[in-house]
Amino acid sequence: MESKPAEDLGSLAAAAASFPLLVYDYGEQPDNSQTVLSVADGSSRTYQLPEMANFKCLETPQGLVLMVDTASFHCSLWNPQTGEKTTLPAMDEAPPEHCRCLVADTGSSCPEWNPDSLVLVYDLSRPELLMCRIRGGAGAKWVRQTYDMGLYEVPGKPTTERTIDYMAAVEGVFYYLDSPPNKVGALFSFADDPEPCLELVTFEAELPELDWKEGVTLRATKTYLLEHFKNLFLSCLFYKVVDSTLELEEVGAYMMDLTKKEWIKVDDIGDAAFLLGPRGFAASCPATEHGLKKGCVYHACDDLGDSNDYEIFDLKEGTREVAGPNQDIPVLSRKPFWLVPVHPDVNMNS
Repeated sequence: MESKPAEDLGSLAAAAASFPLLVYDYGEQPDNSQTVLSVADGSSRTYQLPEMANFKCLETPQGLVLMVDTASFHCSLWNPQTGEKTTLPAMDEAPPEHCRCLVADTGSSCPEWNPDSLVLVYDLSRPELLMCRIRGGAGAKWVRQTYDMGLYEVPGKPTTERTIDYMAAVEGVFYYLDSPPNKVGALFSFADDPEPCLELVTFEAELPELDWKEGVTLRATKTYLLEHFKNLFLSCLFYKVVDSTLELEEVGAYMMDLTKKEWIKVDDIGDAAFLLGPRGFAASCPATEHGLKKGCVYHACDDLGDSNDYEIFDLKEGTREVAGPNQDIPVLSRKPFWLVPVHPDVNMNS
């Protein structure tokens, strides 16, 4: 279907039934437009979204989008499916240039409190977290917290602090990978603290490897953490080198067994699909309900080029399919990104 201007230029509500969407953002151009592609039916539509004009927008695997006004730093959470917005405290300064955002589900609340959700922004360039509660009340504010993962030491180069590359929120706990060494970190929030505060624990867990051929194993080239049916999952892409070129050999899904502290390979993820994007973005989405192919991984991140296509990997069958927009896409301001259905366990009410 050819892209066409939206009748309602200020809302994605008309496309609510088509979620999840891949968004192709053209940035601050004369009409400030975005093309959205429904991966369920292949249809696309072009919008002029005021939510993406003069705002830094951080999409989350929970479906909500954190909007930060680039002038005033006023913040709100936006539900793209309904248009609903919830006001959050303003930030003291602009969010980090390179960062990601998560919204923890109501598992972050203690039983004595009303269910709450925690918004977390993590800097990709320095070891720093920003967080606030949605139901924090009049005294709510963004709280800054640092952490220590040690240093990168490369001979002949300045020493730099190690940072978290990507995270997943599972029942109120924020998980990340620390590799090497093969560790999983968990950040716990305690809702009865006067201000949001995350406490860190780590445990050893060997990353999965692929037995490629006799005597040769492949380590995962790309890894993604995500929540799936209230469990911590890891999706791995294994590449091999053929004639100096990287070629994808296999895509795998693994569930963390928190009792054994190990990743267990899973060939059947049920009636769901994994959606993978740039900078470690990963989300689980009900498949049949949203017109997706169940048991598949949708990968939309071309790190080696500038393709606007995405790949669909069937975990059971081991097959691969390439799809994408059936129209020309102008130069983008950023890599295509996902807008996914809002997670039912996230409490957006302030």
